[in-house]
Amino acid sequence: GKVLVFLDSHCEVNEMWLQPLLTPIREDRRTVVCPVIDIISADTLTYSSSPVVRGGFNWGLHFKWDLVPLAELEGPDGATAPIKSPTMAGGLFAMDREYFNELGQYDSGMDIWGGENLEISFRIWMCGGRLLIIPCSRVGHIFRKRRPYGSPGGQDTMAHNSLRLAHVW
Repeated sequence: GKVLVFLDSHCEVNEMWLQPLLTPIREDRRTVVCPVIDIISADTLTYSSSPVVRGGFNWGLHFKWDLVPLAELEGPDGATAPIKSPTMAGGLFAMDREYFNELGQYDSGMDIWGGENLEISFRIWMCGGRLLIIPCSRVGHIFRKRRPYGSPGGQDTMAHNSLRLAHVW
């Protein structure tokens, strides 16, 4: 397809979740969009709405969620307006296929898991794109309590990938 949609395997979509993601991409093909990520309990599979947050990061290059200031939610479009986000969680987003290829796809130097979301977020911003959270699109995600798989030789892939991110950018 013209638009690529990435979703972790442990997600549950809602009705009408896709249409709000496609509109900003149609308006500007260098726009990368993410739904609001709701919480599905790993223990009970109970679905809970998440507050409207955006991606951030700390000085250790670890992803974190930041609350969106109320002033941004009180604009002319209210709480339905797209929200600029410095970074994304990584496992739930949509973008134009050609733009994904122009950006170089995922960094092949990254190992297994960790940091790839910040790396592609930085690349989007530094290469003329924009990253938005779309409040009218909501997708449930099971947040695991621990990482469900190991690394070759016990390597800390998060540290490796964070160092690569810092060296490359």
